[in-house]
Amino acid sequence: MSRSLLIVESPTKAQTIRRLLGENYEVVASQGHVRDLPERGLGVRIEKSGEIYKFIPLYQPLPKKLEAIQKIREALYQASNVYVATDEDREGEAIAWHLCELLGIDGTKPVRIAFHEITKRALEEALKVPRSLNFHLVEAQQARRILDRLVGYQISPLLWRTFARASKRKSALSAGRVQSVALRLVVEREREIAAFQASPSIVAEITIQSSPVFKALLITPTFHSTEEGEHLLKQLVGRQLRVHNLTKKRRRRSPSPPFTTSTLQQEAQRRLGFSIRRTMQTAQNLYEKGLITYMRTDSVHIAPEALEAIHSVLGARFSPEVVVTRTWEEKRSLHAQEAHEAIRPTDPFVEEAGDTPDEKKIYALIWRRTLASQMADAVYEETIAHLIPDPPSITPLPEFQAKGRILVEPGFLSMYGYTTDEEEAAPLPPLERGDLFSWKELRIWEKYPSPPSRYTEGTLVRELEERGIGRPSTYVPTLENLFKRQYVERATVRVARQPYEEILITPTGEVNRQRLFPSPEVQKNKLVPTSLGTQVMDFLMERFPDIMDYDFTARVEEELDQIAAEKLDWQVMLSAFYTHFTAELRQAASSQKRSHLLGVDPLSQKPIYLHVGSRGAYVARGEKGDPDYHTASVPTTLSPNKVCLEKALQLLSFPRVIGNYEGQLLTVRSGPYGYYLHHGGKNYPLPPHSDPLLLTEAEAIAIIQAHRQKAPSVLRSFPEAGIQILNGRYGPYIRYQGGTCALPKGIPLENITLEVCQALLQAKVQGRARRRSKQSKRQ
Repeated sequence: MSRSLLIVESPTKAQTIRRLLGENYEVVASQGHVRDLPERGLGVRIEKSGEIYKFIPLYQPLPKKLEAIQKIREALYQASNVYVATDEDREGEAIAWHLCELLGIDGTKPVRIAFHEITKRALEEALKVPRSLNFHLVEAQQARRILDRLVGYQISPLLWRTFARASKRKSALSAGRVQSVALRLVVEREREIAAFQASPSIVAEITIQSSPVFKALLITPTFHSTEEGEHLLKQLVGRQLRVHNLTKKRRRRSPSPPFTTSTLQQEAQRRLGFSIRRTMQTAQNLYEKGLITYMRTDSVHIAPEALEAIHSVLGARFSPEVVVTRTWEEKRSLHAQEAHEAIRPTDPFVEEAGDTPDEKKIYALIWRRTLASQMADAVYEETIAHLIPDPPSITPLPEFQAKGRILVEPGFLSMYGYTTDEEEAAPLPPLERGDLFSWKELRIWEKYPSPPSRYTEGTLVRELEERGIGRPSTYVPTLENLFKRQYVERATVRVARQPYEEILITPTGEVNRQRLFPSPEVQKNKLVPTSLGTQVMDFLMERFPDIMDYDFTARVEEELDQIAAEKLDWQVMLSAFYTHFTAELRQAASSQKRSHLLGVDPLSQKPIYLHVGSRGAYVARGEKGDPDYHTASVPTTLSPNKVCLEKALQLLSFPRVIGNYEGQLLTVRSGPYGYYLHHGGKNYPLPPHSDPLLLTEAEAIAIIQAHRQKAPSVLRSFPEAGIQILNGRYGPYIRYQGGTCALPKGIPLENITLEVCQALLQAKVQGRARRRSKQSKRQ
């Protein structure tokens, strides 16, 4: 008996569908894409007729998929009907079209079925209404693929010629339409941080003696220095504080919508610490196992039948007033390329699902978020108290404000909760207008604003989405390319905090002044551009301003949406893009001038040049061969386009004294390998994101402290022999007269005597001598 054939992408998806549909259907997997543009060469034939270009992609079967294609062909010969059941987004539609082209299936006939969840009901409904291929979705996906190939394959050779020495592998350099714009965001944020100049504000906080103790911040007047604050607030000694005004308000906090692709990526990183690739791979597994709906979507809609099931689950757990029917406003593109429903559990009655720890965590996150989206607001009661001195005879009169709140109705928080970065304000004690309180401490200090925060993977995705750049299916490959090309690193960053003045006043009038040096703030999983990434970004910004323009990239995405919506011809769109792009390409190829005269040094009367080399930009005083020829590299935090004569002279003026630490000068110097910090006879390299022109004393101290923490600790010492056992990055080792020797693994530290160390050092010397003897014999 012949059976109907269903073709899907993955073996896991095939296994799930086979289990749900039974023996009447044969389900086979293509294992992803089956055709693509060739790896070598442009892979697109470009024909020109007048001023119009035509693009013909030269697709080839993927060699690794030939066996899978042959199995599908064999199953096709024995099938009574065939259905292509790839994912319902543009990429899935394109895979379906490639399968039809390879297998000789007529895509104009009803051979395509689509569903956004793998359940028996969804599959049966899809099989009742098969359709033909949506060729407009296919054209939109082809246009995206050709655009990316045109940009990548025609700009990348320019990068190879320019930065071949700066990269270990020429092939590691590449440009991409969305990738390069994402790189621009990361680099520009780094430069914002480097250029950030903080001016302190003066903050005063008083600790009120009560049960429980609470604190109040000074709201008026404002001070310009801690001394000014001390002069006024010392008058509080011997006085109490009276509650001058008291207000209570109810505030509501609404749940967030159910997950889209980008919000799932952001929340999984924030709550679980998952990278976006880890999140999407886990979500893909859950979808293919039939546990959640399709995971590439920009919709927050929930189907009516799913809403009914969600309300049933909530009704069994909570009182009726907690269950609320919510519909969310769609913030979608003109014709969203992805699924038409939010990411949600296929069966809301299943609270725990998944086979691996990652799957269980992501499923639990999706389940809680989906149910919480249909619950009532959380309600807080916020109390704001204003306190003034009693008696109020100080001029100007200081006024303090204390805030507190309590959770009155948990609403959706009883399901979704909140994380540590959403800490709630502590409640105030019972207060009434006119209450008098003593105080136990008054603190006045300088508060410096924080610089802009570096992107994480999640916040970069959010920024791309808000700017309309890329789509849910492009975020993972975009970031992976930035890491793969070594343009961006995922790093733990130590952010220096400014030293500040603090004054403490006690109720007895005792005043304690001190200058504090706070520890650097440790920020994990931050995206930091490499020197190579910064140079590539500057190169592309100078030669391809439109490709790197945020609005231009967003307009291209809108045009791809218009193609999918049948409002724009894909060949017309590609032709218009390519006409403009080739003009920039020709100009960039002819613009190979690598040096620029900035002016003349007013002191030496030598010319000052800006050069762009394979390892980045640098400035030079004089010509090569001059006795006084001097160079200085341009920091990656500074765009070469913004280097003027004044800035070049600053760069050539190093070393620069920036402060004093531990009784010795802190100096920034310039060397052949870049800028470094000098202190106490030792040199410390500057982090890639540090600007040597703007480096502060606090940042320099943080760099020194970080290097000292990394220094190997002494585990054991034999001073009579000049031998030390240190704990290094790769484990304990011996140091003797500037040389080192690794310790064998498994030997307890207490068993390592002086004699053992000497024997190991002697064995290393003998081994080196034997190797030299063998080398000399070969020669």
